[in-house]
Amino acid sequence: MNNRIILEGVGLFSVIGSLLFVGVEIRQNTAAVRGATQQDISYQISEMYKIGVENDNIASIMTRSYKGLKKSEITDTEFLQFWLFSMLGYRRVENIYLQYKNGFLTEEAFDRIGMSFYRTPIQLEIWKERKEDFDPEFAAFFEKLRDTE
Repeated sequence: MNNRIILEGVGLFSVIGSLLFVGVEIRQNTAAVRGATQQDISYQISEMYKIGVENDNIASIMTRSYKGLKKSEITDTEFLQFWLFSMLGYRRVENIYLQYKNGFLTEEAFDRIGMSFYRTPIQLEIWKERKEDFDPEFAAFFEKLRDTE
């Protein structure tokens, strides 16, 4: 009887130790996933910056967009190039939103989006034309974020 109590006690401590170990492993894995997610998002914005640096046309349109440029003021080819560049940005914001929604990022991630870019007249035109390409929940979230200063 005495041996049985000792064995049950050892078994109980083993189970508790295993649960603690699993908890620590889950916490470390969650931190690693968050870090990888943040790194991926940083990479995405770096790629957008790289496009602006390497493409004079995109850089020019972007500069003019902050001065009030509208779609009607550029050629169809320029608009297509800038539209594709812009869609990279919108998909990046959507990715941040999805990672936030899934608990991998905090609200602070939205502080580093560069929302002034999405408030320019040409971006407002692009968004109006293409917002239906996005999940309605994301679209509503994005518009609230964009329109809040």
